[in-house]
Amino acid sequence: MQTVVKTSPTRRWWILATVLIGSLVGTTGNSMMNVALPSILEDYRAGLDSGVWIVTIYVLLFSTLMPICGRLGDMFGYRRIYLVGMATLAVWSAAAAFAPNLGWLIALRALAGISNAPTLPAVMAIIATTFPANERGGALGFWATVNAASHGAGPVLSGLLVQSFGWPAVFWFNAAVALIGVVMIAACLPSDSRRSREHFDLVGASTLTGAMILMLFNLTVGLNGSVSLEMNLLLWGACAGLLAAFGFSQARLPHPFVDLRLLKRRAYAAVTLVSGAQLFCLFGLQLLLPQFLRGVQGRSFAETGLLVAPLALTLAVVSPLAGRLADTVGGRLTCALGMGLVAAAGAGMLFWTAATPVLPLVLTLMALGFGMGLTQSPTASLVTLVVEKDRLGVALGIFNMLRFVMGTLGATVFGVILERGSQIASETLAAFRLDFGLFIAAAAAAALLALTLPAPRAHQTATVEP
Repeated sequence: MQTVVKTSPTRRWWILATVLIGSLVGTTGNSMMNVALPSILEDYRAGLDSGVWIVTIYVLLFSTLMPICGRLGDMFGYRRIYLVGMATLAVWSAAAAFAPNLGWLIALRALAGISNAPTLPAVMAIIATTFPANERGGALGFWATVNAASHGAGPVLSGLLVQSFGWPAVFWFNAAVALIGVVMIAACLPSDSRRSREHFDLVGASTLTGAMILMLFNLTVGLNGSVSLEMNLLLWGACAGLLAAFGFSQARLPHPFVDLRLLKRRAYAAVTLVSGAQLFCLFGLQLLLPQFLRGVQGRSFAETGLLVAPLALTLAVVSPLAGRLADTVGGRLTCALGMGLVAAAGAGMLFWTAATPVLPLVLTLMALGFGMGLTQSPTASLVTLVVEKDRLGVALGIFNMLRFVMGTLGATVFGVILERGSQIASETLAAFRLDFGLFIAAAAAAALLALTLPAPRAHQTATVEP
């Protein structure tokens, strides 16, 4: 049963605005880097093979450390870990603007990734304990909107800052917004009352985190030929060994890092897989679209940027509406409709050619964004309803970590199919159609799985005085 702290409606929305600052900083901290990267490499006279770690190390650490930060939030309070994370993120972002060389910048980006790790589990847990079940979908819809808008606006803002002031301005921007977040957290979020004396399972936390770091490293670096096949197999073996050690330790501890019964719970597994499939499709599509528009249709960079925008914009607009709809009719229906629409719109991509005009492209991308928007916030709301309050943080950390693993897997698999398919097939378009077919299959499977999601029940939420 979820416990919701009783607050006035006005106070609840101030709390929401405060936690969304963290989502804005965390997302733009990643989405702005790709545009700034060429300028950074030019200043440091470094190659792309080294510079790519500016982006990779940030995503690798913040996504894999989310379960640990979620568990610390369960034990010591979500406001505490969120405040510490945001304050240190401001420090590392400001310091990155003065990095004397690429090595220092990568190290500071690693620290920034660690500092951003508390954001997602803390934000979702604070929303879950602030908003009752019949309002939670709408609140998480605004969270999804901020994420989507940050993904879309980040590259544009980064380009303006780099062109006007140089790449350090990107880090100054993130530091300033993080500092605003620190002030708002201190002023608007209620103090944490919990301080758990429960033992922190260091063995479980370290083995799970180590396994996930190796898995994401292999997915982002190992499969693109950057390491030898022998090293790749060795790393996968080490990952499997750590996962086995994790499972062995968790089954024997009275207070494990992760209660393995959570992973066996059908409702939790189903909502995680549906949300992960949505990110699998989204990350894969974000990789494929620029390649198709540039490589097949020969469009300019400016045209490509404008044509990709409808996907993120539609997702951002639909997400809060989908959250409110899920509050009314339940997440099962909205998620099934959403991923079904994604599969149907994906079928339209099979007919794209080098001569496909702008209007069909835009309409297809808007339909895809609409379907993904119908899925993102309802799954986020559903997962908060199917876990116990004393394990909410770690459950949300694992939920978000697995989403990112599946999203990374999507980008990797689509990229490998595109590269290898282009080498085998007589034309690049055939490789894109292979990817589009996989996209449709993943979305259709998620739509069917969404039909097994639980319907929200009124007794899952209780209200207590602070």
